[in-house]
Amino acid sequence: MYLSSLISQPGSLVDWALGLSWTNIGLNPDGFTKNRHMVLVTADNLAKSYGSVRAVNGLSLKIDDGSISGLIGPNGAGKTTTIKMILGLLRPDGGRVETFGHDPWDNPEIRKLMGVVYEKAFFPSHQKTLDYLRRVCRIYGMPESRALEVLRMVQLEYAKDRPIKGLSAGMLQKFAIAHSMINHPQLVIADEMTSNLDPQARSSLLDLVLQLRREEKVTFLLSSHILPELSRVCDSVAIINWGKVLASGNVTELYSRYSSGTVRITTDKPDALAVELRKLPYAKAVQSDYRSVAVQVQPQDQDKLYEDSPRLARSIGAKIQGIETGSASLEELYNMVVSGRA
Repeated sequence: MYLSSLISQPGSLVDWALGLSWTNIGLNPDGFTKNRHMVLVTADNLAKSYGSVRAVNGLSLKIDDGSISGLIGPNGAGKTTTIKMILGLLRPDGGRVETFGHDPWDNPEIRKLMGVVYEKAFFPSHQKTLDYLRRVCRIYGMPESRALEVLRMVQLEYAKDRPIKGLSAGMLQKFAIAHSMINHPQLVIADEMTSNLDPQARSSLLDLVLQLRREEKVTFLLSSHILPELSRVCDSVAIINWGKVLASGNVTELYSRYSSGTVRITTDKPDALAVELRKLPYAKAVQSDYRSVAVQVQPQDQDKLYEDSPRLARSIGAKIQGIETGSASLEELYNMVVSGRA
C-alpha cells in the first residue's frame, strides 16, 4: 500500500525504483546486463529550465568507472537537476547526457545498473528493516537473501528486526545505501546524503562509501555543499554554480592548479591575524578557520608575505606556529573558483 501510494510522486526515489523494477526483464543473478564502461557518465553542454529559471546552463562533466566523484556547489546550483538528467528522470532541454553509453531518458535498462540515495529518504516507518528490503528484493526480481547481504554491507544486520522509524538519522542513511545496493549497481548517486547528519555520522557514512568502492567495486557520485569530508573520499570533483561546471578534475590536479598562490599560516589567533593580513595591498583573498589563515597572493609576492606575517603577528601578540605554501583546503578552492578569484 505504501509503495503504490507513492507512484504519483514524479521524480521520487520510489518512482525511480519502481520504474526500474517493473521493467526488470532478464536481469542476471549478478545484476549486470552490460560490460563495465571506462566512463560511466558523460554530460556535454547540458541545459534545463523550469519556466524562466535556467537551472542547468551548459554543464559538462564525466564520471569514470571505479571513481568517487564529487559534485559540489551551493543550494540551487543545479546539482539535483543534473542528477535527475543522469538518472533519466528529466529530459534535457539542450546538450546531451550518456549513462553507460546510452541516453538515460526513460531507459529502464540503464536503471538496472544504478542505485540512488537522496538527502531525505522516505520509507514505510512501521515496517521492519529486513522485511522491507525483502519486499524490495521481490520487486527487483532479486533473491530475498540479498536483503540480509546488504544490511551486513552497511553494518546494520543487528537492526534487521527494528522498525524503520526506530533508526537514527545516520542509520537511516545507511539503510538508504543498503536499499540502493539491492540490484548490484555499478554506479550509486547520492544527493546531499550527509547534509542532515552530525560530524560523526557523516564520517561513518563516508567510510562506508570507501568500503563499498573497495569491496563491491561500486562507483559513486556524491553531491554535496558540505566540503571538508568530501576531500577525504573523492578522487575528482566538479565545482558547480549557476548551472555550470566552473572547474573539474582530479583533486590533486585541482589543488596544484588553484592553490599554488595560497600560503597557510598556522597561528593561535587566526581571526585577529586575518584582519591585519587583509590590509596588505598584495593579498588577493584571506580566509581564517579555527587554527590558521589562508592567504592568496601572486607567486612573486610570497616572499613579502613571509616577511610581513611575522611582523603583523607580533603587533597583535599572536604566535606563528607554521607557514606553508600551496595548502588550500577543498573549501578554500571552492570559494576561490566560485568567486572568480582563482
